[in-house]
Amino acid sequence: MRAVRLLVANVEEIASGSLLVLMSFATFGNVVARYFFNNPLEWAEEFSRYAFIWVVFLGAAVCSKHGRHIVIDGLTLALPARVRVGLAVLVDVLILALMTVLAYYGWILTIFTTQPTSTLHVPMSVVYVVVPASAVCIALRSLGSLARRVRGAGRGGRG
Repeated sequence: MRAVRLLVANVEEIASGSLLVLMSFATFGNVVARYFFNNPLEWAEEFSRYAFIWVVFLGAAVCSKHGRHIVIDGLTLALPARVRVGLAVLVDVLILALMTVLAYYGWILTIFTTQPTSTLHVPMSVVYVVVPASAVCIALRSLGSLARRVRGAGRGGRG
């Protein structure tokens, strides 16, 4: 049971890391096949492109989970503590709103896309589903951050 909890808690990291490794192997294999055997792997370039898309979107969810997105906080740090907390709440609300819109339209794109990829013959919806999935992950993290900030502000804390 503990292993399952660990797997669920780190699903974004495991998926993005696995895809990064597979993408690297496919690219390396394609280079070897092309230059040493003069016979490139037809599917490797397409697989690497779609794996990269997944790594980027899942990586954004991982960064959101760990609070590692790039922040320019020079002006924010100069503000009083209460204003900083209010600004952080506003940012969380805006992120939540943006991710809700991205999840909605990403899902629309996913369900209405029916054509297959050119080489792998996988439905493009499999490629596109990462957009709403990562948006939902980021929205949930933002919602949790917002709840912590509001509770902290309600207790007189600094959020």
